[in-house]
Amino acid sequence: MSKHIVILGGGMGGIATAYDLRKLDKSLKITVVSGRPYFGFTPAYPHLALGWRKFDDITMPLAPLLSKHGIDFINENGESIDPDANKVKTTGGKEISYDYLVIATGPKLVFGAEGQEQHSTSVCTAEHAMELNRKLEEFYKDPGHVVVGAIPGVSCFGPAYEFAFMLHHELKKRGIRHKVPITYITSEPYVGHMGLGGVGPSRRLMEDTMAERSIKYIANVKITKVEPDKVIYEDLEGKTYEVPCKLSMIMPRFMGPDVVASAGDKVANPANKMVIVNRCFQNPTYKNIFGVGVVTAIPPVEQTPIPTGAPKTGMMIEQMALAVAHNIVNDIRNSTDRYAPELSAICVADMGGDAMGFFASPVLPPRSVVKYKKAVWMHWFKSAFEKYFMWKVKTGDVAPFFEEGMLKLMFSVHPIHLCKDCAGSPGSPC
Repeated sequence: MSKHIVILGGGMGGIATAYDLRKLDKSLKITVVSGRPYFGFTPAYPHLALGWRKFDDITMPLAPLLSKHGIDFINENGESIDPDANKVKTTGGKEISYDYLVIATGPKLVFGAEGQEQHSTSVCTAEHAMELNRKLEEFYKDPGHVVVGAIPGVSCFGPAYEFAFMLHHELKKRGIRHKVPITYITSEPYVGHMGLGGVGPSRRLMEDTMAERSIKYIANVKITKVEPDKVIYEDLEGKTYEVPCKLSMIMPRFMGPDVVASAGDKVANPANKMVIVNRCFQNPTYKNIFGVGVVTAIPPVEQTPIPTGAPKTGMMIEQMALAVAHNIVNDIRNSTDRYAPELSAICVADMGGDAMGFFASPVLPPRSVVKYKKAVWMHWFKSAFEKYFMWKVKTGDVAPFFEEGMLKLMFSVHPIHLCKDCAGSPGSPC
């Protein structure tokens, strides 16, 4: 009888794991559980907010897509996990038994500043991006000050940088840039930190790029309140300041969703409710539970005066998915081989007319490879990669092998995706 693998989440991590499993073993029964009926290409959500993409350009309905590849789909959110009984309950009342569970739900968005959810928005979901697009269309008619920022605990800073730079480009095209002061306020100790402790000269590059585009930045502060006409923040001494704004885009903090918390403290990290995993992205207590993507509890790269988290980029998520798929299949086949990804991070921040790219391997310092580039062609390369990735999702193969070629072309590096040995902490070198 074939084993049943249940995957919670239909985003990049969930789809990549499902496809990798199907490629490795055609006999497996695979079920994807997701309340969202579509796959969305998350790196393009800032473009959706600016109106540079349409929803249908960067999404794909999951039901017909997964059915084509022999993968079952339940369009409901997971409500609870019983790790002792090996069962998942959905919000629609279904009870699903599993042999292996892969948690790839993505994060729960936590709007930690007072008024943030009511008076600001983000680019973390397609729905948020489309709401921001509607606000922008009204804003263009009567422009004013814009604040882009990140509250304490944010781990994904890339979209905030992208939105600020891309908005600058859009305002220039519309001939109203001179009417719109832009301020970037962040919990990072300095701009270019990005939750990674910086990547090469990222601090200098970000400072120079912001100076070139007349974007003021305020770093190492805590946004405490968001109002319709201003953003309030505190410095390390507790002094309060205000920045006026007519529009704000403030990144929320990521935590594990309620379905992960329901599994108890042996699965959910008590601090942030994300999935506790070892280097093979396997839960140490319940060996048949794995975590993939943003929902995994990877420690911060370093302690910062105001808390920042470690980002989990698309390439990192694909590496996790591939390793988890191999480890599940090896376990089913009674193989002792276990694989852990040497997590490498690539981030290409689109800026409209050009783009800035960084590569760090491994993610947690000390790093063996650090590369960076800023060029016009990288803007077009990112757009091409988006179309390529959507094609990969449609065809059913999202293994990160093309990304190796991309890295060779862009940065002249050859990442190692999988290596044996499961000792140590997540993300540490093999």
